[in-house]
Amino acid sequence: MAQLGIGIVGTGRIARSHLRSLAQSAEGKAVAVFDIIPERASQIASDFGIPYVARSLEDLLERRDVQAVIVCTPPTAHAAPTIAALEAGKHVLCEKPFAIDPAEAERMVEAAERNQRFLAVCSARDRVGVGARVAHQLASSGALGTVYHVRSSSFRMRGRPGIDMFTDAPWFIDKNKAGGGALIDIGVYRLDVMLWLLGNPRVTSVLCSTFQGIGKPPEPPAVQTVEDHAVVMFTCDNGASGVLEIAWASNMNGANQTIVLGTEAGLRFDPLTKITASASRLPIEERLIPRPDADHADFGDVTIQFVRAILAGQQPLTPGREALAVTRVIDAAYRSAATGRGVSLA
Repeated sequence: MAQLGIGIVGTGRIARSHLRSLAQSAEGKAVAVFDIIPERASQIASDFGIPYVARSLEDLLERRDVQAVIVCTPPTAHAAPTIAALEAGKHVLCEKPFAIDPAEAERMVEAAERNQRFLAVCSARDRVGVGARVAHQLASSGALGTVYHVRSSSFRMRGRPGIDMFTDAPWFIDKNKAGGGALIDIGVYRLDVMLWLLGNPRVTSVLCSTFQGIGKPPEPPAVQTVEDHAVVMFTCDNGASGVLEIAWASNMNGANQTIVLGTEAGLRFDPLTKITASASRLPIEERLIPRPDADHADFGDVTIQFVRAILAGQQPLTPGREALAVTRVIDAAYRSAATGRGVSLA
């Protein structure tokens, strides 16, 4: 069986998640690791049996046994190692958010296309669940008619990284380091899958509102400068629209839901259900899959999907150019929230 040699750049918490996935796979193997903190790189190499700790990014990229790289650095440090890896002829899986600045995202995509290498992004992680894949197949096949609207609502009770969880990572609540809060951290997943279900049309306008101030503030000297809650509405060049509600912290439970509206049928997630009108105009509901929507056991998670696609010489399910579109929407959303006005991307 062919095996993909992978270099890991950045060895924080998310790197361990990718390495746990690789440990369950015979198709991909971490062969080298680099971190600007050498001790941390050495520790993760010891924990996961990685044979080589690189002295520098250049050292890692020069290795012939590294065919692909997973970039696990903080958001503001995604572009440089991603572009360097692509220029060195490596395929790349980049952690989310793809970039804070759309111009950086454009340079990353251009580097992939110029060097004819695959670039995938973890902001599309929600695509790998069986529910999302079945929904996408129905939407793209025309089984729902014309898909004209998606809505996704996701409310955590208390899940602010750097405050309620991951307390060793206060950069999550620093706008200068994270780019934003709930929207760019977890809303990016939902925006990606919403646009995917619509067929990735071009977003033409964005309106956003954000709110910060739910729950206890962080312990000094940490200061929260990002939102707990965001609402985004967008319209597309094909007439479709979407609404996202996303929250790190809220006083709500049991209200999470994603729906897809088509002219012939609609979908409701968790469990994935198809809704159509009967002759008497009453709803007919059909549960489409017997497993939880997020189940990806027979398909692989975002890490394994990347490995399998590269070995097959195919574009991964999570392409960089579509992540660029999501980056532009999030950037427009924050600009809208700052001014209180809609932002045109036409």
